[in-house]
Amino acid sequence: IDQAVQRCGKIGIDLAGVIKGFTGIPEGAKEFADAGCKFIASSRLEQIQGCIDFGIKATYMLIRVPMLSELEEAIRLTDISLNSEVEVLKALNAEALKQGKTHKVILMVDLGDLREGFWDKKELLDAALMVENELDGLYLAGVGTNLGCYGSILATPEKMNELIADAEMIEKAIGRTLDIISGGATTSFPLVINGTMPKRIN
Repeated sequence: IDQAVQRCGKIGIDLAGVIKGFTGIPEGAKEFADAGCKFIASSRLEQIQGCIDFGIKATYMLIRVPMLSELEEAIRLTDISLNSEVEVLKALNAEALKQGKTHKVILMVDLGDLREGFWDKKELLDAALMVENELDGLYLAGVGTNLGCYGSILATPEKMNELIADAEMIEKAIGRTLDIISGGATTSFPLVINGTMPKRIN
């Protein structure tokens, strides 16, 4: 993992260490944190709870849309989550305000894999403007995509540039630079290895 962190770091990319593949064993998560992963990430809140209980100080990421039934836990345990549902964003905002926190969100963009994310560009922009201007408990951290997961769409420089274009559309509308443009998961790593990952993916 330290090799992946170093290779990505050289071109300005931070890594999220996803712990669900080894059932969130805290000792494994600690290896990710110690190697320099910026985020510790899982789709399972109980795994994040386990890492917190183990004493791992990290920025925790929920790598799916939170369920409405677990918003209290999602806000309490995680710093940032992936989102693509307006109803959930509004409810997440209400819970963040209730807990006195600011929760960061990454809006997911579907670039053809059909797994998750906004498909319609106007809906994506409207959601971004809503988070930025109306939901005081949320902070629009950036945009992301997931490729090579469900629909077998390969991560290519062209797909990454499409995501960057979506990010820049949002940036123009909100008048600031997004912190995060997330180019996917391990399936995007070959672009790092072969030197074809576009510069703004971070």
